[in-house]
Amino acid sequence: MGKGGGGDGGAAEAAAAAEAARRSRIASNIEAVKGQFFNKETPRVVPAGISRTVTETNPAYTQAIQDYRESQDDWGGVSAQSLRDRGYSIPEEMRTRTYNTNQAAIDEAVAYNTNRPFTNQYTPARLASFEDIENRVRDRFLPDFEQDIGDARRELKFALSRRNLLGSSAQADAEARLMDRIGEGRRSIDQRVAGARSEKEALDQSLMNNLMAQAQSDVSRGSLLGGIGTSFMANKNRAVNMANQQAMGNIFQDVGSLFKEIQDQRSIQQGMANAALFASQSRSNPYNMMMGQKGTSGSVIENEFG
Repeated sequence: MGKGGGGDGGAAEAAAAAEAARRSRIASNIEAVKGQFFNKETPRVVPAGISRTVTETNPAYTQAIQDYRESQDDWGGVSAQSLRDRGYSIPEEMRTRTYNTNQAAIDEAVAYNTNRPFTNQYTPARLASFEDIENRVRDRFLPDFEQDIGDARRELKFALSRRNLLGSSAQADAEARLMDRIGEGRRSIDQRVAGARSEKEALDQSLMNNLMAQAQSDVSRGSLLGGIGTSFMANKNRAVNMANQQAMGNIFQDVGSLFKEIQDQRSIQQGMANAALFASQSRSNPYNMMMGQKGTSGSVIENEFG
């Protein structure tokens, strides 16, 4: 029994159409996911059309005459009007056409805006989230730190006053060291703020990678984006909690002894300088050492060679 030659009933075309729809859906969902994280490039301005009107030979007329000539063996220059009278559809020979002289620029701008690429700039919502993280971490540590600074300044002033060192070089040195401590504390807070932001960025990147993988698997858009707001909030809270979980501590606990450390270091440095000076003088005049030695009774020991 022979086979019929009617094809597959359109199954191949249907399968191709379904695959094209699937690919389009995946591409659209991927773009929707990216749009939750990053901005697109700024749209280009579509230029206004610059129109021009021309009168030209009608291509349809030329084609109709050509078709008639090819269908006839005895073309004898029959007029277009006579052909129309005989029932042939012959357009007018000339036509008026208006077009945009800058149509290429218009088409380019429209095509770009239809498929604008993504940038590496965060969406306004994500930027606001990062700003909120930074504020929450600073609010956790900065007020206590500012209070510690005030307490440290007062404690240092009292300690210097008790020892009658106000206005001395020891006060200037101690206050310089206090400023170093303050700078160290501010840097520590800034590092915590930056660390919280970096943690949120890493968590968001992991979230985006996961959603992109699901989009590639043709998961529905509702499933992809339905809980993304909750995921963003969870990432933000996790980043803040990680930055805040370890107390900063008071770096000014020993501030009252800063001037004592300075005095101790100065005493050591002065002693080392005196010893170096004595050694230098001894090397430059060894005779004075020999002539200047005293006995146990306190009298000068005469030079045994004198």
